[in-house]
Amino acid sequence: MAIDFPNSPTVGQVFTSGGSSWQWDGVKWVAQASTPPPQGTPNKLVNPFMEIDQANEGAAITVTPGIGGYPVDGWTISNSGGSGITLSVQRVTDAPVGYSNSIRVTVTTASAVIASTQATIQQRFEGDELLDTSFGAANAKTVSLAFWVKTSVAGTYCASLRCTAVNRSYVFAFTIAAANTWQQVTQTIPGDTGAGWVITGNALQMLLDVSMAAGSTFQGTGNSWQAANILGTSAMTNTLTTTTSATFQLGPAGLWVAPAPQPLLRTSIQAELARCQRYYEKSYDPGSAVAGTGLTGVSFFYAAAGVANALSGAGTGVFFKTTKRVDPTLTIYSNVTGASGKLRDNTASADINANVGTAATNGFYWFGTAAAPGTMNITGHWTADARL
Repeated sequence: MAIDFPNSPTVGQVFTSGGSSWQWDGVKWVAQASTPPPQGTPNKLVNPFMEIDQANEGAAITVTPGIGGYPVDGWTISNSGGSGITLSVQRVTDAPVGYSNSIRVTVTTASAVIASTQATIQQRFEGDELLDTSFGAANAKTVSLAFWVKTSVAGTYCASLRCTAVNRSYVFAFTIAAANTWQQVTQTIPGDTGAGWVITGNALQMLLDVSMAAGSTFQGTGNSWQAANILGTSAMTNTLTTTTSATFQLGPAGLWVAPAPQPLLRTSIQAELARCQRYYEKSYDPGSAVAGTGLTGVSFFYAAAGVANALSGAGTGVFFKTTKRVDPTLTIYSNVTGASGKLRDNTASADINANVGTAATNGFYWFGTAAAPGTMNITGHWTADARL
């Protein structure tokens, strides 16, 4: 049976079919040794199928220059530089066949690409997630990347890995030949033996970026590790962000410590939710938006007899479902008005100021003072943010 190799491949691109792999060397497809992949090779990406969106539940976020944001768990948008590009980003149900979701970026305010422009979809990695890469050492391991992409502007785009010291970068270009068509991109990246990597600890240590625009400041040589901060090559089309209403979508993706891209296999939804909750957790039920009203989902509740002629205070401890990466930032919401920084005194039918006591990686303590003397009945919602 004939093999349908991709059109317009990029150097280093890996194509897998029927259990065999080939790599494009710039002239021809070269068969790869049929070494079985490591058993149980994990996908290092958090929320790789873009299914979980605790903070927005599918609502769009606006990303302005210098201000990023998380459209779904695990994935953020970087939009910086002097150009005035504004983006609307959200989880959508348009996805490759067999999958359910993708991230869609829409250009709402277009602007010329200048030297300092960068607009990317990004995933961030803490050091402990990189230990098995051995990056920075003589035995650095090969990693492999695969992702689905779709855009309204055909052309050449780039993806990259960088350490957070941004003095080590690997970038490669890929070509989207047909607009508004899902296409899978694959790439094998040799392990980096250069200095600058930290592969332990819970701090941010590596960035994966799929670039929609990259100005000359962030352009460099492709398909090899560089001692520079690179997001693209000079081959970048760079017209998507100059086109109002243009769209760019990132679908299911994977990053593995492996000699070739692995199958994009789902874990259970509960296991993936727990991975996301290491970085962000909310009291609201899945599907219920943050700052929504009502008692849907897990909510604080405390009732106590107050002193007849004095205001009473009350509070309680909350334990997280998943240990956080670091002590998180806590935000409290009234379950009646949705106001942040507020609890609800249901006896007095009034919002009251929320106070957070000890906040740690396993839980926190909240308390509030009643709006009026008497029996207290206090409720509220919360979010815990430990994202990178």
